[in-house]
Amino acid sequence: MMGFGFIELMLVVLLVIFFAVLVVGVIFAVIWFTRRGSAGPAAAGDGGALRILRERYARGELSREEYERMRDELRD
Repeated sequence: MMGFGFIELMLVVLLVIFFAVLVVGVIFAVIWFTRRGSAGPAAAGDGGALRILRERYARGELSREEYERMRDELRD
């Protein structure tokens, strides 16, 4: 039987490198799209404002009256 020649060996190495780069690229693309989709107030929409309001109320930054007033304004 014949063993691998230089050209066949280089082809295998290049294919391994190609698929490694492809896998890493897909992983980075998934990470980039998921972070981009959840970043910033524009992506959060109205639900983001209510979430921030609830967090501020939970931290004690707002009184119950302030919280309810702001929540009602955001829902309208």
